[in-house]
Amino acid sequence: MVYRLNGYRLQRDASQQATQGDAFSFIEECEPGDLAFFDNKDGDIIHVGIVLKDNYIIHAHGQVRIDRLDHTGIFNAERNTHTHKLRVLKRIV
Repeated sequence: MVYRLNGYRLQRDASQQATQGDAFSFIEECEPGDLAFFDNKDGDIIHVGIVLKDNYIIHAHGQVRIDRLDHTGIFNAERNTHTHKLRVLKRIV
């Protein structure tokens, strides 16, 4: 919805969205507004979030959350564990 409100069309689900945009290799290349995609143990992309500044990410996981993003994935400080495994970073805009 954030992208739509700003005039960009994204596919419906995370696995389709992951086919859009330009990938980059390092989290240090991320800018606010980039998308981070996460996969499951089978390698299927099942989750997406919007990168924020200072290695944070906003995503919906039962509720809308802001968590830390690192090379491994999303780190939930309340659970003291990674909840999602990072697969690819993309720039759509």
